[in-house]
Amino acid sequence: MADTRVLPVSSVKYGLKAETSFGVGLDSDGADSIAYLTQGVVQVQKPTFNIMRESRLLSGRGTVKNAADTVTNTRGGTVTMPFEMLATPRNLAQHALLVGQENSQSGSILHEMEIDGSSNSTSIGGTISGGLPHSVNLAYYPNAGEGIKVCGVVCSDLTISGDVAANNGMVSISGNYFSGFSNPVSTSTVLEQTFDGTWVAPESTYFNVLDFDTRTLDVEGNANQVFIMKAFTFNIANGVNRVGFDTNGNAELYALPEYTITGSMTIKYDDLFDYSAGTNVIQDFLDGDTMTLNLICGAGNDAEGEMEITAEIQYTGDPAQDLSENGVFHTLEFECVKNGNDEAFKLEVFKNEAITSW
Repeated sequence: MADTRVLPVSSVKYGLKAETSFGVGLDSDGADSIAYLTQGVVQVQKPTFNIMRESRLLSGRGTVKNAADTVTNTRGGTVTMPFEMLATPRNLAQHALLVGQENSQSGSILHEMEIDGSSNSTSIGGTISGGLPHSVNLAYYPNAGEGIKVCGVVCSDLTISGDVAANNGMVSISGNYFSGFSNPVSTSTVLEQTFDGTWVAPESTYFNVLDFDTRTLDVEGNANQVFIMKAFTFNIANGVNRVGFDTNGNAELYALPEYTITGSMTIKYDDLFDYSAGTNVIQDFLDGDTMTLNLICGAGNDAEGEMEITAEIQYTGDPAQDLSENGVFHTLEFECVKNGNDEAFKLEVFKNEAITSW
């Protein structure tokens, strides 16, 4: 008789916990008691093992492949997993750190991650000090005795987006996790895992596009022009790839060859952003100008639920038009670039936790 059990989608959860050593399981005795930080996704996608499998038709076998000739190798592979969720102070700050590999803390506590071409790690491996470089254990847990733990997890890419017409205006994050620890015979990737620890519940403090009290952008040399925003998105990618192999065939380190930040905004066409002399967004594109963009959610940046994004942007295409009953809007596609002493991208998030507690 077939099994009648049904696993509801909502029963599956996953969590993250910062590593103290790169690629090493925090508790690998088969009954993980670590308190993982539950991530607030709606539907959890399982980790995907990208390993080598080769099925060959050898000479002398006739016209059908033989099972004995299939080669499977879990050494040297990768593990990936997509995610999408509403942004909260903790998960936004941690995922920015997982993709940008840079963090500074001030006050109690303002987390800053900037991408400036010099302070971001170009490789990850070996010693972790004070939470940096930052990698995590990922616990995927559908049911007791069925879990998967993956170590050495970072983000290969992260998208931060907000739209007044989507998710009730809530800011969301999405992207992909990456690990170079694909061999389940090691303690770095454990199958059939039971996670016995306390799971820390997701946060319920969110960021809303309608709470962005500061929205300024340069245009034709005029600094800090205030705009009305409909939507924004930033995508950060680090090009992570695995390097080397240990005795289990897992990565010895990761290389982060290039940080790229692209994005777009939809802002209202008005007297400050139009096609006339002095406020011409098309002219900024044609001239290849670099402009400063500043977004602050909240009145300042000293309480949970507040954040700030500062970016040096160049338009990557002729500004398009967004037409609706709200009027004419510009859709500005851009990339973030370093401009003198100004970093290409900076994200500041207030969360009163040290990164080592993540």
